[in-house]
Amino acid sequence: MPTNDTLDLAIKPRVLIADDSRIVRATLIKHIEGMFDFKEALDGEQAWETLLLDPTIRVVITDLTMPKLDGYGLLQRIRNSKVARIRNIPVIVVSGSDEQEERDRAKAAGANDLITKGIGTAQLLSRLDVLSKLVSSQSEFERGLETLVKGVSEASQLQLSTPESLVMQASTMLANSIRQGKNFVILDVCICMRKEEGNVAPPSDVIAAIGQLLQRTVRQTDCVARTGAAEYTLATGTIQFDAARVFAQRVCGAIANADLAGHPGVTLIASCGMVALSEFGNDTTTMTTSLETLHELARRRAAMGLKHGISGVVGSDEEIALRAGKPLPAARIDSCPGPDLPTLLQWLREGKKKQVLAHVEKYSAELRPLLELLLSNQPKR
Repeated sequence: MPTNDTLDLAIKPRVLIADDSRIVRATLIKHIEGMFDFKEALDGEQAWETLLLDPTIRVVITDLTMPKLDGYGLLQRIRNSKVARIRNIPVIVVSGSDEQEERDRAKAAGANDLITKGIGTAQLLSRLDVLSKLVSSQSEFERGLETLVKGVSEASQLQLSTPESLVMQASTMLANSIRQGKNFVILDVCICMRKEEGNVAPPSDVIAAIGQLLQRTVRQTDCVARTGAAEYTLATGTIQFDAARVFAQRVCGAIANADLAGHPGVTLIASCGMVALSEFGNDTTTMTTSLETLHELARRRAAMGLKHGISGVVGSDEEIALRAGKPLPAARIDSCPGPDLPTLLQWLREGKKKQVLAHVEKYSAELRPLLELLLSNQPKR
């Protein structure tokens, strides 16, 4: 029977630190030692080679000014990579300046966050925690969900917050976010099962498994509770909007793509209504900032997503598009990517050829050079 240890999704995630300064690397390592594993790179080229060879790296921390290949060049290679694992990896840029112009340039190049070289331990660990755990691998989430549905003993189940406890914790987070000028996000995940006669509630063990996996995936500072028959609400503070969106997208994609043992042919739709305090700009004094108001808005967006059969995030942009009967924003259409290559290989080993065939076309371009190399080296008869 699976234990809590085997179901933990992020045990000492590995961080790649790319900086030509030995002092800067040593300082960053001192901050994260014990909580994170790490690898070092002396320049952008070495960092790129490390990324190609080590699939266990979860986050990249890179300087902008380095020999051979600078931080912007490394970011460009990462975001343009044909390998999804590398293309989607979170990247934190280290800078000697906290100027908004440099922050904007780094974000435009594909950075998830920017930190200054004098950052404190607690702040750095918090940011790494967001990017390495909240932005967890979709394939890990899928396999974890499949494992939980197969059977988890009552002794190994984690206790979710009650709806009442969620309100208390989330209200405190919201008040602190407003006071400190930080962001606050409510995610409302609604799940249904698609059938010919219409959408119906999923099996109870599937719903329970989703809750267990959410509880194992979120940070200790966040809270999640079951707030409906097939509904979970997650509250999180001090998090960037993009990080929360990526997490929500992957949760929805994992639920929709999971191959659930004991429920063959089940097609799930997971729609996540998302509301962020940052949507309202700086005008938090004149708006109704009650938790109830934000939760109802997130719930309404999730219901809208289910109505349109969307497995993915429904935020403010999606809501506007759906109400106007327009296509979703182009950047959101592929918000829930299919399973990654390791998942497909695992499915093949388990004899799930039908599931693999449904996604194999996505990887045909990536795998073709490898197949051609293998065929060219076959001995001639």
